[in-house]
Amino acid sequence: MKTEVKNLKKRSNTQKKEVFKRMSGSFTIKAMLSVIVVFSGIMVASAQEGFNWGLKAGINASTQSEMGNICDNTNVVAGFNGGLAGRYGFNDWLGVRSGLDFQMKGTLCDKSGNESDATNRVNYLLLPVKAEFSAGEKAGFKNGQRLFFATGPYAGYLLNAKQIKDEVKTDLDMYNDFDFGWSFELGYQVPVLKNNALQFSLNYDMGISEVADDTDSQNKSASLNIVWLF
Repeated sequence: MKTEVKNLKKRSNTQKKEVFKRMSGSFTIKAMLSVIVVFSGIMVASAQEGFNWGLKAGINASTQSEMGNICDNTNVVAGFNGGLAGRYGFNDWLGVRSGLDFQMKGTLCDKSGNESDATNRVNYLLLPVKAEFSAGEKAGFKNGQRLFFATGPYAGYLLNAKQIKDEVKTDLDMYNDFDFGWSFELGYQVPVLKNNALQFSLNYDMGISEVADDTDSQNKSASLNIVWLF
């Protein structure tokens, strides 16, 4: 009887977790779709003063480690990211940055000796929202060049997760659908042509939510990016 009660409690807890995951994933997808709609409308009216949108691409190095560890240097994997970027400037020094990013993240695992036997590769669709602080002409930069720092939260939705071992890919189902963290970005903007600009930036994403229910690890990722602003 006691065993049956325990099994019922486990099933109940599992069902609650599944419902929470579905609700979190649904909320994240709706938020991202809303941003897509907003971006589409703004791009149509991109002549509005203060708003710029563009295309983003970059390379990153990521891992999964416990809270407080900036990076697990022994389990870093390389990947790439890209997507849409947008910025609205309220004035010469303050703005907000957002967009939709596809990001490859993951970690090395199953280490034997000094080598890893497998790689966990997890791909996310990320929605960052960051406050941006700029230093432009008033700080001594000329011809539209500026230095900027941005920081703020991000929400991510898991697209897929696979383990790669000896060139064989296996689907992983233990990862949570929803990811949340805080992002830091330092960059430099250079005007190009009449109405365009190039931005070069270094970004660090620090995960806050756990990547899976049975682990204390969060996603950590550093990336070098380039954005073409229209």
